[in-house]
Amino acid sequence: MKDFLLYLVSKTFWKNILTMLILSVLILVGIYFWLMRYTRHDEALTVPDFYGLPYKKARKLAHKNHMKLVVLDTLAYDPDLPKFAIREQTPRKGDKVKSGRKIYVKINAARYRKIELPKLRGITLRQAKATLHALGLKTGKITKKPYFAEVVLDVIHGRDTLRRGDKLPRNSVVDIVVGSGTGEFRADTLTADSLQSPVQEPADE
Repeated sequence: MKDFLLYLVSKTFWKNILTMLILSVLILVGIYFWLMRYTRHDEALTVPDFYGLPYKKARKLAHKNHMKLVVLDTLAYDPDLPKFAIREQTPRKGDKVKSGRKIYVKINAARYRKIELPKLRGITLRQAKATLHALGLKTGKITKKPYFAEVVLDVIHGRDTLRRGDKLPRNSVVDIVVGSGTGEFRADTLTADSLQSPVQEPADE
């Protein structure tokens, strides 16, 4: 008993106690930093601005910043941006995220989508313009032609006379040939058919 009490007050005992305390502290600190690194609790990355970047460049930028790009959708074509360029992103630029975060993006289409032409022959110029505008097509040159009714006779794109069902890229410009409202009426000059049969010329007065 006496030897034990002497040991408790000896330098060796307190030296061992101090060594154990230091080792315990070092172990706890080591575990703390390992957990911090493992959970990336202290790591916050800033989301770059991907807007306008072609998809391949955006993907490289995301990889460089320890993020992953995920395409959600392809939006309608915007001519002011390169094809397949990023148009929308989530999270937004400047947001803070952890390493490995997925960045969801929507990209620009490669070209305008094709518009199918409806029936235009036989309707008024005003109706035709409104229909073309609603479809995303533009009205170009308006040409009048002798005809008893002021209706659309032909729809032209470049050198091609268009028919119902023909397709054009959105934003295309089409020219319109419209009747002047003068000329002799002939029953066979305009039928209920849309664009499938050509309109015949009116007879001379």
